[in-house]
Amino acid sequence: MKRNYDEISDELLACYLEGKLSDLEKAAVERYLSENEDAMDAVILARYELGFKQVKRRFYAYGITALVVLGCVALLVWRLLTPLQMKVNITEDKAFAVPSLPFEGGTLECEYAGNALQRIAVSPDNRTVFLNDIPYRMKGSDVHLVFEAEGYQTIDTVVKAQRGVELCLRRNNDLGVVFGRVLDFGTGLPVEGATVSLLDFVATTDALGQFRIEIPYAKQDKAQRVLVSKEGYQTWDELYRPSATEPWLIGLEKEVE
Repeated sequence: MKRNYDEISDELLACYLEGKLSDLEKAAVERYLSENEDAMDAVILARYELGFKQVKRRFYAYGITALVVLGCVALLVWRLLTPLQMKVNITEDKAFAVPSLPFEGGTLECEYAGNALQRIAVSPDNRTVFLNDIPYRMKGSDVHLVFEAEGYQTIDTVVKAQRGVELCLRRNNDLGVVFGRVLDFGTGLPVEGATVSLLDFVATTDALGQFRIEIPYAKQDKAQRVLVSKEGYQTWDELYRPSATEPWLIGLEKEVE
């Protein structure tokens, strides 16, 4: 169907400006515009406005993209320059806890590549330590931690630099063993068959006068009352500190007739 191009509709003008007409339609519209000065001015103005809008859209698009890129770069730079704050939380394994002996503090040593050894005191009231000077670029690298406290097993471990890590303390068994020998105070000879009592635990000395009592964590303490008895001897009753390395030497005196 042949189109009538005596007048240019807004729809046809928009298609012409956007380059959506066929060659035949484009030639007809341009012929019409060449013969109508007012229509040509309108098309030039519309083309200018369309071009301005396109430039404006591109400017906004490029500007937003540039801002996003600059923001990402700034965030990356800030992150690399900001030290990683690593939280070390000191907890206690309840299965190895001694109720009568609360945590009294300890020392945490921290060492990682390029940094001198740090020694940080950990108080009983605050078991959380913050390591604030680890460069962020070292996130995921090895950090050597050593924690020592009286009455606890030493923790010597290597962890990855991260936001937080937990060190779980366990009581050592230094207070969990009482062992030694029972001797005759006068002769120095071993006393066989003597009864050694500590709390609810009882042991009997062997032919060498030796005995050994193991105390569970729940009943450990820095001092324990020990009773040693044997027929013909005076009962021995003393407070001693348990030790897994130091034997007790107990001398029983014979009863006075």
